[in-house]
Amino acid sequence: MAPSFSYPLPTIKADWLEELYTVHIVDRAVVVDLASTSESPKAVLDGYDGAYLSLFETCGLFFPISDPVLNILAELGLSLTQMCPNFFRHLLALLVKAREEGLLFGLDELRHLVLIKRNNQNTGTFLMSPRPGRQIVLGFMYHDQNWREEYFVIKIDEASVGSFDFSKLPRYWAEDIVHSGRSSMTDGLQGLIGALWTGRSDWSSFDHS
Repeated sequence: MAPSFSYPLPTIKADWLEELYTVHIVDRAVVVDLASTSESPKAVLDGYDGAYLSLFETCGLFFPISDPVLNILAELGLSLTQMCPNFFRHLLALLVKAREEGLLFGLDELRHLVLIKRNNQNTGTFLMSPRPGRQIVLGFMYHDQNWREEYFVIKIDEASVGSFDFSKLPRYWAEDIVHSGRSSMTDGLQGLIGALWTGRSDWSSFDHS
């Protein structure tokens, strides 16, 4: 049986969805819609999933959602809508920095840099914070207001998730992440952290490119 989580009713309006195309440059091939009365962030119709408007407005989410983001979610056992904005900002920033440095970056590397925790203010969602002494990207905004109410649904197809096998993500919200532990610190991991640390930057310097 799916775990029980409470959630607010969506307040998003149709004209806000239109701004995804006109303001946030989402391709018209991506199908977005208002959630029906029977849908919520933790339960949508087959062939669809959910997203929060704030992920586009303040976090830099774009379509198709990249495989590295979806693969890490799958390994953690989390649904797309269990990422609070803070979670996505940290994940995206670290993936971008690793790509800029030409480094491979997956869940194991992520676990060495951040702590993944339940979001006690928004039950069922998760957030990230840097491990002590390992803050690679500075200037994150940590307090988002009313983001769960700005929820809508997206059709799962090549336009929205590329070639990723979306069945790898759970259909229902998980009560906790998959705890696989961290690997031992190797010379390779130490070198990766050092390279990312040398290239530290501020969140405000990130853009859609």
